[in-house]
Amino acid sequence: MKKSLILYSLSTALNKGAILLFFPLLTQFLTLEEFGKWSLIIIVSNLLIPMLSLNGTAGILREGSQNLHIGFFLLKKYIFISSIISLIFGMGVYLIAKDNWFFYSIFIGSAEALLLLSLTFIRTEGRALLYFIIILLKTLALLAVVLYARQYDLELPILAQYYIYTIALFALTSNIYLLFQYKFNHLEFEFKPIFIFGILLIPHGLSQWIMSSSDRLILEYTLGSYEVGVYSLAYNIALILMLINSAIALSIPPYMIKNIDRWKNENYDHKLITYYTVLSIVLFFIVISLYALDKRYTQILGYYGEEMILMIFFIYVAIYLLGLYYLYANYLFYHKQAIIISKTTLYAAIFNIVATVLFVYLFGTIGAALATLFAYIYYLYNIRKQTLKIEPLLQIPLMKNISIFLILTTIISLGFYNV
Repeated sequence: MKKSLILYSLSTALNKGAILLFFPLLTQFLTLEEFGKWSLIIIVSNLLIPMLSLNGTAGILREGSQNLHIGFFLLKKYIFISSIISLIFGMGVYLIAKDNWFFYSIFIGSAEALLLLSLTFIRTEGRALLYFIIILLKTLALLAVVLYARQYDLELPILAQYYIYTIALFALTSNIYLLFQYKFNHLEFEFKPIFIFGILLIPHGLSQWIMSSSDRLILEYTLGSYEVGVYSLAYNIALILMLINSAIALSIPPYMIKNIDRWKNENYDHKLITYYTVLSIVLFFIVISLYALDKRYTQILGYYGEEMILMIFFIYVAIYLLGLYYLYANYLFYHKQAIIISKTTLYAAIFNIVATVLFVYLFGTIGAALATLFAYIYYLYNIRKQTLKIEPLLQIPLMKNISIFLILTTIISLGFYNV
């Protein structure tokens, strides 16, 4: 498990970290308004991934972790389904809005959906090294695209097109590799229950997207692309914690499903929350230090308003709470409680939208960050409540770790506020 966790952490650092790596490069040749639109392209493409694949990754992960034969059966099914949906949807959008930024979101989302199906099956196989290699090559290829765009000062539409071609190439190659590698015998398997399980989790994915991304759409509508760009800078800086969160989300479920009794008996949750809290605090200090150094010396980001430290702090705390959410949600996923997961996330998403609209009206851009924090507090509270109904003996030292995290990150923020 430790080896897999390290490889998945590195994979996540490359995959999610590509956003963090690319955005200083993008700001060097895109205007702040264009960067805001680029952020919208990426976040909307992420929204579309579960819709275009009918959330097939959930079924592949849940069933494939216990039976690889079933996982491969589901992979073939969902590759076909996703390809048809993406083709129909893509053609329709091309005819209606090919010059709009939403057009590029559709095709990036389609390519990412097909790639994610193959990567999910690779996770169920336990081939963390192969997973890492694919992510590494993809990240290097996309980096080359961004560097090329910067070198020749390409316009945003051309950059988006090259981005699509690159991801589509990796999706095609990965799926062909897996389809030709395995030759399982015909499988008699009832597809409908797991298909419904995946469908029921789509609202969960959409709601999580609303919580993580709708704030930029609200800012775009209320304050304009410039403020989206400012907020996106702060969000992307805080987003570095998602590297750890995503590693937990990638590596823990397959291991937990296969070893649920050992997971409970050896109190892995206790160990995990302690390590996670310590790493989060250390990482926050590094992030704020680098921001301060850039502000004083290199000025790569190009914007250093007095609200930035506070926005970074609010968003970072929210992302930390999301990491704690995974510890509880994994149990609901194991028990196939798709409806509970989706309902809980939907309520949190509605809360987030209302809070964002209200706080943006009252406090401007910084209100979006504050709304995100309150939404994730509400989210963690409710997912814990629902999990304890199914696992009443589950004990995770939640408040102790949250208190330590808040005290130390607040001290760090105050120490760097006027730097």
